Amino acid sequence: MDEPIDLIGFMQAVIDRSYRWAKEACDGLNEEQLRYQPTAESNSIAWLVWHSSRVKDQVTGNISREEEVWVAEGWAQRTGMDADATGVGDSPEQVASFPVASGMLFGYADAVHKAVTRRLSTITPAQLAEPVQYVLGDTRPAWDAIRGMLGDSYIHAGQVAYLRGMVTGHGWNTR
Repeated sequence: MDEPIDLIGFMQAVIDRSYRWAKEACDGLNEEQLRYQPTAESNSIAWLVWHSSRVKDQVTGNISREEEVWVAEGWAQRTGMDADATGVGDSPEQVASFPVASGMLFGYADAVHKAVTRRLSTITPAQLAEPVQYVLGDTRPAWDAIRGMLGDSYIHAGQVAYLRGMVTGHGWNTR
């Protein structure tokens, strides 16, 4: 008899792998490299890491009904950014003026990863069907919000790796 699929374990594995890919791609980059934008309309590595973390924080916070790490742990206040900021809809000027230094950026990303892993471990099958507010302001079943979060996490990790290659000549694998 086949073992049942561990859906929560699968979600955690996807989040963990995309987090680790992005972190590896950032390894050894300086502030200038983290802020590099190929064009004025492009995102930087720093902004992508922050935005991806904010979305994961917001989505899983909405599902678990917990205050976002961004607010609860004072990251918004320490960065001087709006408590509601997620990066969704940011203008090119907002992306270019992203104010968070790497130490604080990765401190927040690490705190979010820890919270997201814990939050995902507590989700019940019934919660997956419950409607939650998604980052775009729409309401959708929790499973669909998680699907969007997982896809965005992989996409943004890939973008970070690509940008690393542009600024260093090396891909995400820094070994």
